[in-house]
Amino acid sequence: MKTKLKYHIASLFKCLAVVVLLSNLTACKKTLTEEPKSVFDADQFFTTADEANLATLGVYESMSNGNTLGFYSSILYENDNDIAQVRDILTTDFRGIAHYVITAEAVYMQSTWQTYYDGINRANLVIEKIPQMGIYTDGSQRKILNRYLGEAKFLRGFYYAELVRLFGGVPLKLTPTHSNDELRIPKNTTAEVYNQIIKDMTEAIDLLPDGKTADERISKMGVKGMLARVALFAGGYALQQNGQMERPANYKDFYAIAQKQTKDIMDANVYSLNPSFEQFFRNQCQLKIDPFESMFEVAFYNITGGTANSGVIGQWNAPLSAAISTYGRTNSYVKTTPLFRNMYSSGDLRKDVSVATYQINATGQFLEYAAAADNNFSPGKWRREYQALPPKDLNNTDINYVVLRYADVLLMRAEAENELNEGPNAATYDAINQVRKRAFSADIFGKQIINIKLGAQGSGFTTVPTVSITGGGGTGATATATISAVTNPTTGAVTAGAVVGIKVTNFGVNYTSAPTITITGGGGTGATATAEIVDTQIPTGLNKADFFTALKNERALELCFEGLRKYDLMRWNILGSSLRATEAALKAYRANYPYIAGTNFKDGKSELYPIPQRERDYNNKLIQNPGY
Repeated sequence: MKTKLKYHIASLFKCLAVVVLLSNLTACKKTLTEEPKSVFDADQFFTTADEANLATLGVYESMSNGNTLGFYSSILYENDNDIAQVRDILTTDFRGIAHYVITAEAVYMQSTWQTYYDGINRANLVIEKIPQMGIYTDGSQRKILNRYLGEAKFLRGFYYAELVRLFGGVPLKLTPTHSNDELRIPKNTTAEVYNQIIKDMTEAIDLLPDGKTADERISKMGVKGMLARVALFAGGYALQQNGQMERPANYKDFYAIAQKQTKDIMDANVYSLNPSFEQFFRNQCQLKIDPFESMFEVAFYNITGGTANSGVIGQWNAPLSAAISTYGRTNSYVKTTPLFRNMYSSGDLRKDVSVATYQINATGQFLEYAAAADNNFSPGKWRREYQALPPKDLNNTDINYVVLRYADVLLMRAEAENELNEGPNAATYDAINQVRKRAFSADIFGKQIINIKLGAQGSGFTTVPTVSITGGGGTGATATATISAVTNPTTGAVTAGAVVGIKVTNFGVNYTSAPTITITGGGGTGATATAEIVDTQIPTGLNKADFFTALKNERALELCFEGLRKYDLMRWNILGSSLRATEAALKAYRANYPYIAGTNFKDGKSELYPIPQRERDYNNKLIQNPGY
């Protein structure tokens, strides 16, 4: 399914050079604090609906960029967290950003800051000029123009939401830049920024038409979902200028906004979960907008595969693949952990989609990682074999970044209800278990099932061993093992490996207690596993704290690697403690496991990035964030 915005984006963005000039920015995207240069008269441009549309599309362009949602904001800045990290423990390049070794001089944050403010300035121009257009008084034209105005208001709010989660309080500029403007302005508080974002998005809802959009442009329901997310952040904890993590005294007012917006979306019955979790990501990798679940995504397209208006989704955050393989190279910088993989229970269909335990070699073989190399497990949602082959470019992709999907709306609803009602109610369980229901096949959802956990991985396995399940009061359960043995494709020689996974193939019936698991044969020894009985749906009767724990885990299992985890932990005020607990658990798992985020993270500092030094050199009213 080719989408209009994506497949015209390359030629469109060439035309948008006019819009950039209209917004009084130089062609090299100067920052908020640099002197503007006016080239064209905007009053002479905003005369027709087509021109207003072109200017509005220019606002979208700032997020179709590697400085923002093509790379830095969607992938690099989400790491490190408790379920993923950027590989290698170097801190002298981009890896230092992920590993919490950051300076104000870093070019990454500077580029992100200036690109988002570029988009804000474009939005300000559209917001100012559309109501001044002569055709705005025409009823039929006004309806069209109000859509563009609503889009611009949403995008301004969205870009400020991105800035505030990265940098905390930032300067609020709500008018387009003119040649005589004083641009040396101080930061607004985090609360002031969030209040403006909520105002912009609320006004956008009233201006946008009902229904879905056929492309990547924002819809009314999409704004409602993003407003719910913003409200949870506004009501959550944030690092303040005093160095303390604080939340507003009226934080439940913001949870009430999230509750209302998510309820509105659910009641409208416009969106639903794709019946297949895997198919959603196959659609994304095949450059299709999922017709069920996608609510807001960022378009990427470069006709030659070049960097401009491309991203690195499916290249940075995919299983490692050799350059000369049929699938094309991936750098696979983002890695997950075996401990996160073990959070998925047996039968959870998301497990093998979300976590890839293999690499692709030059001959196209899929090789399971050996036991001692499981720190190379990677996100699997955007793997090369899901993508159109051969890749157009080995470094960049046209895969859209999905900002919001309906599954997140359901989980936000569950979170808001739990907080507002001091515990879960029927709506809470309904929302979270809709997500859980898709994660399991229909024959086991709602039941208690066997979950098998691999213990010692053993060694010497040249063929797949037999997994036996006995006891526990039931019958019929079966499972198979996966080993890391490697076969030379030329000679046929086998290098022995370990057991690296066990998959339940039949859950059997009538198990009332944990059965015994034994692993035999295959030429190896020493592999062990244990079983437990688990629920496939979140059980009723939980208190507020226990449900929050279930919700916290479910957001990881469902939304992993999608740009949210680090910031969820931050708004819950558990980012630092989670990183330290993860590092301790990984070191206990294997003493030399390469993970340093827990050690490097500094409470009261690392929750935010520094204000770029280049901005502060020009604008002495910008106070640096705590600790930098």
